[in-house]
Amino acid sequence: MPLRRPRPSAARVAALTLAVVTALPLGLVCAPTAMADAVPSAPAPSAQVSCRPVQLYGAAPDGKLDFFSHADAAQGSFNWPVIGKRIDGSGWGAPRITLGGPGNWIYSINADGGLYRHRYDPVTNSWGTPPGEKIDSGWGNFLNGASRRNRVTIDERGNIFAVHDDGTLRLYRYDEKTGAPMPGNGRVIDTGTWGGYNLVVAAGDGLLFARQGGDLYRYRYDVDTQQWLEIKSPAWTAGWDKIREIRSAGGGTLYALHTDGSLFWYRYDVNAAAWVDTGRRKAGWNFETYYGISVSTDACKVPAQPVKPPVAPRPNMPAAIRQGSDKLIQQFYVDERGWLINGVQRDPKDLGTVAYSTVAGARDFVDQPVVMEQADGTPMAFALGKDGHVWMTKRQAGGTWSALKDLGGDFTAAPTVTRNPQGIVAVHAFDRDGRMWYLNQQSSNSDNFIPWRTRDAYSSMPAGYEKSSFAGAGQAVSVDVTADRPFILGIDKQGRLGMNRADAKREGWWVWGASDVSGLGGTPAAARGADGKVTAFARTKDGEIWTAKESTKADADTKLPLNGFFGQGTVLPGVKTTGSPAVAVNQDKSLGVVVRDDKGYVYYARQLTPDGEFGRWSLVAPKQAATDPAVVQLDNGEWAVFYIDTQGLERMYWLSEADGGSAQPRSLVRPKRSVPAGPVFTGGVVAKSRDGKPVVKEGR
Repeated sequence: MPLRRPRPSAARVAALTLAVVTALPLGLVCAPTAMADAVPSAPAPSAQVSCRPVQLYGAAPDGKLDFFSHADAAQGSFNWPVIGKRIDGSGWGAPRITLGGPGNWIYSINADGGLYRHRYDPVTNSWGTPPGEKIDSGWGNFLNGASRRNRVTIDERGNIFAVHDDGTLRLYRYDEKTGAPMPGNGRVIDTGTWGGYNLVVAAGDGLLFARQGGDLYRYRYDVDTQQWLEIKSPAWTAGWDKIREIRSAGGGTLYALHTDGSLFWYRYDVNAAAWVDTGRRKAGWNFETYYGISVSTDACKVPAQPVKPPVAPRPNMPAAIRQGSDKLIQQFYVDERGWLINGVQRDPKDLGTVAYSTVAGARDFVDQPVVMEQADGTPMAFALGKDGHVWMTKRQAGGTWSALKDLGGDFTAAPTVTRNPQGIVAVHAFDRDGRMWYLNQQSSNSDNFIPWRTRDAYSSMPAGYEKSSFAGAGQAVSVDVTADRPFILGIDKQGRLGMNRADAKREGWWVWGASDVSGLGGTPAAARGADGKVTAFARTKDGEIWTAKESTKADADTKLPLNGFFGQGTVLPGVKTTGSPAVAVNQDKSLGVVVRDDKGYVYYARQLTPDGEFGRWSLVAPKQAATDPAVVQLDNGEWAVFYIDTQGLERMYWLSEADGGSAQPRSLVRPKRSVPAGPVFTGGVVAKSRDGKPVVKEGR
């Protein structure tokens, strides 16, 4: 394509006419031989995309900046209403990098290492003020060498993605409302895997392409939910090493500048998961005289996805309660307003030592919080918002809680949290479709979490090995939360209890082992018994509590060992519930289970002997509960039941050991005989909280 409008030769007129009239694919118009074997297997069906004229800028080596308008970004035909209009006469040459952005913005990395933005209005042919606004420093390394120049890209929403020399991919955003400068190091959204790419381009809202050698790979990152939807999928193999630069106008479009100055057009349809035109169209030529090109990144849009409904609050939501390494008991619960309330109990047995506070801005939560400590002993709390995101807060010096940090996600039930021996905190949750996602702290004690990935994103095992699709509303639970290889449990869409275990490096997950029993519901609970094996508890379809011990069998298809809860298990008769159980470990390593029955009373059953059968249910306290019970386990083996009663009073009851048991459990096949027993709980009201302040106390 000409840079100006000189009088073309006859041959030139013929070439232009051919391009305009037929918009022939690349293979028929000056096709570079290097691209000949790069055709995907099949084109995508016709798909909707809306495009306005694309603003393309050419930065010449002598510093001049020219403007072009491409009127057919949706189809890639040769249609240029404006060709080579001079809009600035100096300053745009080497070593400057010019990048397009949304909303008429042009970004540049200048020789001083600063990141600048400029606004040009093609309608009025004028520059906005101030001209060349500096928004960050420290970008000079991207000017050093051709391989670094193509490692910065901007998407249709103004998100800046940059690949650094340490192999990390970082995300930057400029706050338009406050005018705050961008952080100098950005947020790391992927670690150590991007060093092999010498080109990255954002082609839509979270759609990224990266080049390694002659191959192009595809990634999809949802900025709002902070989820990696697709990771290193082969997009188009061979021939891309001959491309100087790739820019995008959004909507999956790519403008690829070949080394001979030809400009090729492509479009990838995310919804169809295929390229729209496998012939590849040549949209222009004669760009070889430009040092670099840039394109407005929001010219093309695909239809917006429907807004997902808010997450409904969980009924009878239990609290999270945990003793920390400082011996303090941290309580967290979501009250009837959806506020996140914290209580710190200084003396486990003194019910009047609870100090309350609310987390600033902590509103609209819908499920049980989760409490964990990071490696340095700092308490952390995680809670699910009605937006489906997981939010995190940390205890700060002075006893206050940090501002909520949005960790993203798209979930309908609370997550579970683990911490490995290296001090890395990891969060796991099931999405609306029943897939497990997890994200890890970037390093121990870090405030940054590497965004959510699915199990398959980390695993080297082939996709499709899972035998379960988990209930989207089901909460994940974990066992061995501070071990190197924790177990994750969840109930699948068939009502089976699934169990999975991280590999030795926590880089993948083994095959899910689903229970033989189906029809289970609620949130499961589990703990290790005296024999070292995991025992799990869940609610049956009849509202009773079912329990089974961990076992192993070989997968019929893969022959790999499965950990799970196989066989018929055991049902504990006598109590029916619409809620979920909680589990405790006694000092003799026998297990106990606590549950709120369908009338609101809290009951307890324990193993008669370590690893033995369970006794009958015993009433914990005569006060009805409005929430499912939670258990706080002390490091000396003592434990207590915690719940909020129907008057809004917080209650805690400690187990006083006594000879106990009463009714032997029955299996799913036939009932067994009964024997006497009777554990005793002592305790009472902790306090009533109103706006975070205790107003009522009661002795025990």
